[in-house]
Amino acid sequence: MAGTNCTRSDLNKRTASWKWKWAYPLFAVLCLAWLILRSGRKPSRLKYPCQQAALANSVWLFPAIGLGFTRMFPSEKIRRVSQGLLLILIVLFMAGGLGGEIPLGAFSPDVPVIAEARGRASTLLPQAWRGGQAEGSHDVFVVTNVPVPQAGSSRHQGVDGLIRLLADGGVNLYRSSVVSRAAGPDGLIESDDIVLLKINAAYDQRGMTNSDMLRGLIAAILEHPDGFTGEVVVVENCEGGPDYNQVYNNAENIYQTFQSVVDSFGDLSRVSASSWWSFTDNRVGEYNSGDYGQGYVWVGNNISYPKFTTGRGTHISLRHGVWTGSDYDKSPMKLINLPVLKSHQAMGVTACVKNFMGVPSIHMTTTDVHTDLLNTGFTGRVMNETMYPCLNILDAIWVSPAHPQGPAGPYSTAVRTNILLAGLDPVAIDYYASKNILYPVSGYSRHDPDTPFTESTNPYHDGTKNIGFPYNALHVMLESNATTLRQGGHDVTMDPGLMNIYTRDLHEGIGHSGGHCIAGSREPSKTFYFAEGTTRRGFDEWICLSNPGDQAATCDLAFIMAEGETTLYQVVVEPLSRQTVSVNRLLGEGKDVSCLVTSDRPIVAERPMYFAYRNAWTGGHVTTGATSTSETWYFAEGYTGPGFEEYICVLNPGETPANLTFRFQTLEEGEVVRSGQAVPARSRATFKVNDLLGPNYQCSLKLESDRPVVAERAMYFDYLGRGARHWSGGHCLMGISELSRTYYFGEGATRTGFEEWLTIQNPHSSPIEVAATYLPGGGQGESVSKVYDVGAGERHTLFVADEVGEQKDVSVELSSSSTFLVERPMYFSYPVDGFNWTGGHCVAGVPEPSDEWYFAEGCTRDGFK
Repeated sequence: MAGTNCTRSDLNKRTASWKWKWAYPLFAVLCLAWLILRSGRKPSRLKYPCQQAALANSVWLFPAIGLGFTRMFPSEKIRRVSQGLLLILIVLFMAGGLGGEIPLGAFSPDVPVIAEARGRASTLLPQAWRGGQAEGSHDVFVVTNVPVPQAGSSRHQGVDGLIRLLADGGVNLYRSSVVSRAAGPDGLIESDDIVLLKINAAYDQRGMTNSDMLRGLIAAILEHPDGFTGEVVVVENCEGGPDYNQVYNNAENIYQTFQSVVDSFGDLSRVSASSWWSFTDNRVGEYNSGDYGQGYVWVGNNISYPKFTTGRGTHISLRHGVWTGSDYDKSPMKLINLPVLKSHQAMGVTACVKNFMGVPSIHMTTTDVHTDLLNTGFTGRVMNETMYPCLNILDAIWVSPAHPQGPAGPYSTAVRTNILLAGLDPVAIDYYASKNILYPVSGYSRHDPDTPFTESTNPYHDGTKNIGFPYNALHVMLESNATTLRQGGHDVTMDPGLMNIYTRDLHEGIGHSGGHCIAGSREPSKTFYFAEGTTRRGFDEWICLSNPGDQAATCDLAFIMAEGETTLYQVVVEPLSRQTVSVNRLLGEGKDVSCLVTSDRPIVAERPMYFAYRNAWTGGHVTTGATSTSETWYFAEGYTGPGFEEYICVLNPGETPANLTFRFQTLEEGEVVRSGQAVPARSRATFKVNDLLGPNYQCSLKLESDRPVVAERAMYFDYLGRGARHWSGGHCLMGISELSRTYYFGEGATRTGFEEWLTIQNPHSSPIEVAATYLPGGGQGESVSKVYDVGAGERHTLFVADEVGEQKDVSVELSSSSTFLVERPMYFSYPVDGFNWTGGHCVAGVPEPSDEWYFAEGCTRDGFK
């Protein structure tokens, strides 16, 4: 240090001063570079919400840049004052970023007012229509008011409701030889398939596919009615970030990652995930060339596709299928497309078509993929060259309407709509969802696939930002990809006139809560008649055919409409087996129908029906067919009081009209007669007893006809009950054509939540005496004997708990020296897995015991006990 006046301490200070002099400008340059990059990169994937919110609202970077250059001010006083003011602005802007929608609305005029968007979403009613495309390839299925999933459950009511709605429209999720709910020979997923679930994981928060929905779909696939032995693999080229382990996710529990969903099933050989991003830069050859490495195979023209190994060790080429070691088999591979609905700054909307951007390796593309997507159908080519989805499920539980922030979908700008959509045609779904969900929520015309504006100016005519694509990019993109897909042999459309839109409000429930009960058949028969039946909206009708014999039975089903039209259907029931026919699927929606079943072998036929009557009273009932027609039918139960609606359905299979006389035995007035009604030849008619008899009657019925007919009684109710329970549901009973002096009931309960009644009908002109013996369950006490007087032409009602006490399981035998009829209505709230299944059922007593009983219906699948 000779020749200087500088000490080592002074040198250290000057060195530090020199470092800080350049540190501030360097910091400013880095902030400026980040701001530039921010305009074209994906949302931050930082750990803390404050960091994410601050970066999502990048206004704070402007004072940060200014702070960096304050070091160059010559005056230290000015420098300190300006630094203090700029630091205050940084803190205020970053804090404002945490507030969400207010800063976004204030600093970015391109973003719609989120509060208004949420208001529009609260009143959104997606439109339904029938466009007349008979084969249904362009059907769109929409469930609204999707419930919040239950914590700790793998099921998702929105997914379950969507699967049921798909089945109602003829699209079965499960392929099975057994026809049942959502299953049939034409189903999508076989029990041993490898099912790829293509999610959107390129963004976090609400910009990604809902992981609750993913979990529910996996659970549904694993519950294949034939027993699932295949694999479910979650797949995506995440385009960066932590793949399936985002910190903030799209779910009710925002920390529920895709990986945690996969791990929750506990068996990688059944449910696993493949991160295509982890090998997005690996260019590989196919398995048949000896290359077993995971990576991407280059096709050309911007197309590449993944080649990977599942959790079970299965080798898959997305283009060619499963590698068996010597050849490829694509038949067991199915791909379900699972995008999320959101705004996109370039294409207008991200949904089913654009979600296939997450299939190829973007790093291997040679031209701009968004320009390719817009003009030459890039993702359509990807589907044509690799794998077309067997089903598309569009997640619109939360949508992101903001422009241009939409793809990122931060929590602060997301709007909850509680909607899920599905269908076979990705273009039709995108058109419908953009037009009828995202556009009405955002109010932004770029989300309208039919927008008349086509300019490419910056800004657009409405002042919003243009990053290089026309205003109607959504329409152009859908049309170019639709053209490409049609060239690849796929039937897609943007024409709403070719679409059928089916909707279901899940406020009405995902299915039908209730129960039914039936007495067995003493012997099989070759003929069965059903007078009641409907495929109206909210009703599911089935015919169950049981063949207890050792030879196949050929069964002919004649469905007779109210208008007289008849539809024929034939089914073969193998020995010692059962076949189930979906009447809704066979006849279509909106039919009132009776059915005649004839068989070349003795069988047993029952008709289960499940319903949401008036979109509110849900339940089910089941009836065994009558084995012959009759000119007289008896019904012991009946009520036209508040909350009850009673119907008599009459089938006339003959060639001449049938004239009817209704003889009601009432508690209030004795016998009341109504005549003048008729049923045309070869048709079915329905009579509402509330209108025919009048209100507030407890009634039995003797129905007389001048021609042989078949009669059933259907009742739907909102039953207040003795405990003011408001149990809603319905029951149905085939009439009795011959009275007996003795009746038996095997079932009965007076436990909590059950109300059991007995209704006794005396259609005769003289009073009768009926003796009853109540037989309790084991250890519940001795039998109880009672005698009841029933007046001439009257109906008598008993509340069983008053006769035997509460908390009993009870059977009953009733007898009289005169013929009579007795039925047992029961109303219930049945607790199962934390839910209460409410409803009612009604059966007539059987006149004698038997050594054998036959039941055609029965189910132990999920949701049935």
